[in-house]
Amino acid sequence: MTAPDVHGGGAPGSGLERVVALALAAMALVLAMVFLDLRRSPTLPDEEPFAFQNPLLSAQPGQCVEVATEGVPNSAARLTVRPEGVVVRPQDLARGIPDWLDPRWPDPRVFPPYLLCEQKAAPTVPTATGAPPPRGEVLAFPLNGFGMPLEHTVVLRGISRMTVSWNGQTRRAYVAHLMGYADSDGPWAVFMSKDAPVLGVMRREFTAKGGTAPQQHSFRVPADCR
Repeated sequence: MTAPDVHGGGAPGSGLERVVALALAAMALVLAMVFLDLRRSPTLPDEEPFAFQNPLLSAQPGQCVEVATEGVPNSAARLTVRPEGVVVRPQDLARGIPDWLDPRWPDPRVFPPYLLCEQKAAPTVPTATGAPPPRGEVLAFPLNGFGMPLEHTVVLRGISRMTVSWNGQTRRAYVAHLMGYADSDGPWAVFMSKDAPVLGVMRREFTAKGGTAPQQHSFRVPADCR
């Protein structure tokens, strides 16, 4: 007796092999088309590396810059780097900081490393006839504070890159996005460049505490600060 053909006749597996062969041929055709399309596409330039450098570390005594609040007349102030300059070891200042008065931060020896500046009204701001020259205010800017003074409580949320116009030139800038806490304003967007003197800041955009409309601090380098 002849055994029954369990495969139902024909070459074993021949139908499955044809399906697999057709699938492989289709995949090869698709890959070839993709390869040719990539060869015809223009080559994209390499992305510029992210290389943020802390501009506060480059500040030198005597350097100055002016900052004003946009839309507020006579708000310009001049920031000048004090002789102490960049202080990386505050605990070594045995006598602290001359003229330092801040009840919230009374002991400069426990500050984080900082840049020390003096702020006065800009020379272009009018003063009353016979009034004494305005007194300067001593400000400490932590080296990790992205150009924000010590009394502002902010936390970094991110850094991005963009191109901005500043002092008549186009610059590559790093934008630090900061969140304000406690009694600080914010959120903040601080536009920074290593080419900007003193703080490395070109512009600050922020929302004042209790306010709704964003405000802006604009920095410029006067001729006598160069």
